[in-house]
Amino acid sequence: MSESTVDVNSTGTIFSAIVLGTVGVFSFIVQPGLVQGFVSELGLTEIQANDLAFVEMLGVMIATYLAAVVNGKLSWRIIVTISLLLAALGNAASAAFSDPDLFNIARFVTGLGEGGLISLSFSIVGLTAKTERNLALYLVLLLTYGALGLWAMPLAFETIGLDGIFLIWSVLTALALVTVRYLPVSVESRVEFSPTAAQVSVVMLVLALFSVLLYNMAIGIAWANLFLIGMEVENDVQAIANALLAAQFVAIFGALLTVFMEVRLGRWMPTIVGIFGGAAFIALLLGEPTYSMFLIAVCGFNFLWNFYMPFLLSSIGDMVTKGEIMSVAIAMQMTGLGGGPFVAARIMEAGGGNTAIELTTIGMLIASFFFLAIPKLARRRALASAASN
Repeated sequence: MSESTVDVNSTGTIFSAIVLGTVGVFSFIVQPGLVQGFVSELGLTEIQANDLAFVEMLGVMIATYLAAVVNGKLSWRIIVTISLLLAALGNAASAAFSDPDLFNIARFVTGLGEGGLISLSFSIVGLTAKTERNLALYLVLLLTYGALGLWAMPLAFETIGLDGIFLIWSVLTALALVTVRYLPVSVESRVEFSPTAAQVSVVMLVLALFSVLLYNMAIGIAWANLFLIGMEVENDVQAIANALLAAQFVAIFGALLTVFMEVRLGRWMPTIVGIFGGAAFIALLLGEPTYSMFLIAVCGFNFLWNFYMPFLLSSIGDMVTKGEIMSVAIAMQMTGLGGGPFVAARIMEAGGGNTAIELTTIGMLIASFFFLAIPKLARRRALASAASN
């Protein structure tokens, strides 16, 4: 398939983008289990485990910014190939290195590769005619993997250990090189812009992108620590793994709801329900929740997170009619998700426990709504103005 004949709406291109996006989040989507593994398998403290998760996510963040900078200047196929090689090498090195400093470098290199994959896979999906549907299909695949991965983590630690997990990720990442030939080379492959797109001012774009940052930082803080929070509720590793497994499967239904209801739901209802509902489920963890309450909270939180995310990103995409904004939005997303464990570790260092982590998550979720509402209203006015002219 030549570079000039790629149809971004073809099954091969959409499937390849979804696969690459899933490979890019191999470790992040099972981060609660991985952070718990850093504690149980490597003997790290909870603060050290969060900081180690942040090292990898720092690489992800840096790569998403680099991808945004070189977007349009370098072939997307080249960027994806480099990213796959870095992620495969980093995971293989993680299995080989026992020295803490070298291990940290290996996770950082892995993050660099993952960040490039995440940014470009989202950018490709953002070019398609049915962005929300295709983002939701991407979430279905990665959540299915995440559900099985979290459920299997305790057994994996007992049988193949962290090294074996990293080697499996390395091999699967290398195999994903077969998808490169189906990818477009740049944003110029877009056939047409969304009919609901309207150009807003730079100030409005900044507010919208800051909302993406806040929302995803809240997600990152909570997600990295759900296993640790669960262990205080019920000191049973497999019981907490089972709860997170259930949460992942429930989240699949959240993403599927977006697939089937993308047009009928509009944008405001998913925004309000996704943000405030997510905050309400985190609030259920305050105090001394029972295991049943923990199960309800993580399932509801995961359901609404994955239901709302396609609407959030497609809302940002509809705020421009010229140029490419998705790669910048993904950089903000990864900065938030990556910064979450770092912020959580600092909260712990300051003497804050799970309650402080939960309250911070709730506050950031609510703040993200108000920073998004303003540019959403501006886009609506711009669209109405364009229609009247």
